Amino acid sequence: MTLDLTALAAAYAVGVALLLMGYVLAGPVWVERHSIQLAGPGRPRRVSGFWGEWSLFTACAGVVATVRAFTDVAIVDDVLVPHWRVALGVLLAVGLIVLVYSLSVVAGAKRDGKDAAYRARLGAAYVPYAIYSAILFAGGIGVLGLLGAEFLHDQHAFNTQARIVAQSVSRAVAAAQAPGDPLDAARHALTYLEDAIGQIAVSQNILQDQMNPVFIFAAVIFAVNILIVLSPIRSAFMQGAIDLTHILTAIAIAGILIAGFVSYFLSYADVIQDTLARMEAARPNATLGAWELSQRYNEMVVQLNRSKNLLGFAQAIGGEGSGLALFAAAIQFTVGRIPGRGERKAEA
Repeated sequence: MTLDLTALAAAYAVGVALLLMGYVLAGPVWVERHSIQLAGPGRPRRVSGFWGEWSLFTACAGVVATVRAFTDVAIVDDVLVPHWRVALGVLLAVGLIVLVYSLSVVAGAKRDGKDAAYRARLGAAYVPYAIYSAILFAGGIGVLGLLGAEFLHDQHAFNTQARIVAQSVSRAVAAAQAPGDPLDAARHALTYLEDAIGQIAVSQNILQDQMNPVFIFAAVIFAVNILIVLSPIRSAFMQGAIDLTHILTAIAIAGILIAGFVSYFLSYADVIQDTLARMEAARPNATLGAWELSQRYNEMVVQLNRSKNLLGFAQAIGGEGSGLALFAAAIQFTVGRIPGRGERKAEA
């Protein structure tokens, strides 16, 4: 954890320095293109777009730190070092994309009739800014990689727990078919089934751990969106903050849906369905006259069937992360319905 936070702090410091350098080199060019408008008495005031981008960069660093706090997988030791070639390739690819975009902006300024001094400032500013952007976007991809690595780590733990469940069911079936007193055999079988039910509850806790970082990621993404929508920093971005928030929201929701789909269809439902199918061989025979055994067995079947459906799965994975994500999403939705100052003026 310490190594990851140190690496994050170093990347953050380098990114802020490069961002500041870009704005210094740009001078009045980016004041024109990226300044933040602050309403007030008299004429609106302009503030350097650096503060808006710095706020967003800081929020993104907070996203990484928050997600890391909820994962067992380390960024440096478990994600970057074992896959350093992939990480380097991603960084270079993102840097190349940003560089091409930067050159296109400078070329666009020439087509717009900007003079050579303007284009020179713009080109010089985009050199450090391109590296800063590469750090920003590569960091975002790194968070997704961290979530993927944590998901696989927890999936391994779930698979191990699933094998324990299967062993308990196998013992229940063997106990039910053992020679001797049928009533004792039924009691022993039901005891093993009780153990299997308990192990399934443990597997549900593992599912919570598996989904929790995804929900936390979504929650902090929603929080960043709220920061952008409610603050003037959105005017620092030429493409519009609303488009940015839509993209971030789509990423967060897609992450939840994909992770949930994989967990449910490839893990959770399969374990419960297998348990239901195999425990049928351990059903207490009604001819034994032990109604309490039959009653408990049927309660287990009903409990597992309820857990198997999507509502049961949602309850199984629900934890503090899901509640936080829903709360943040509700706030973002509400904020998004509030008209901005420009919209209110237009309506007036």
